[in-house]
Amino acid sequence: MVSMKALMKSACAVSVLLSCTKLAAAASKSVWSGVYTEQQAQAGEKIYYDRCATCHGDDLGGVEKAPALTGGSFRESWDGKTLRKLLERIESMPPDEPKVVSTAEAVNVLAFLLQASEMPSGPVALPADRVQLADITFERAKP
Repeated sequence: MVSMKALMKSACAVSVLLSCTKLAAAASKSVWSGVYTEQQAQAGEKIYYDRCATCHGDDLGGVEKAPALTGGSFRESWDGKTLRKLLERIESMPPDEPKVVSTAEAVNVLAFLLQASEMPSGPVALPADRVQLADITFERAKP
């Protein structure tokens, strides 16, 4: 027979676990929750056409070895990954001269790529802080 005290402890443990799960879910965001501003995307578009379009194309469709930066294959390849990972990939470009853009410029390019993938903008700017970017998940489709 289970004692009342044991039942109460179990109920408390379950309650704490559920609360922690809810907090963890609330802490992580999706790209579909408007994580960048229109101004960031506009600034990123200018940087993209100045520094990235030669390899990735004017339509972001990719050229030769450079992959597309929009569309189904782009969304599929980044699905479930964090924006921190995508920022780090942007910063590693071009392969022969990585880090030609500053972190702030790379964040703006990231905002432009989100806009090109038809993900909504919002009132708060996409942060340059890597810890915060690690809490934002790229999802190929709106949940």
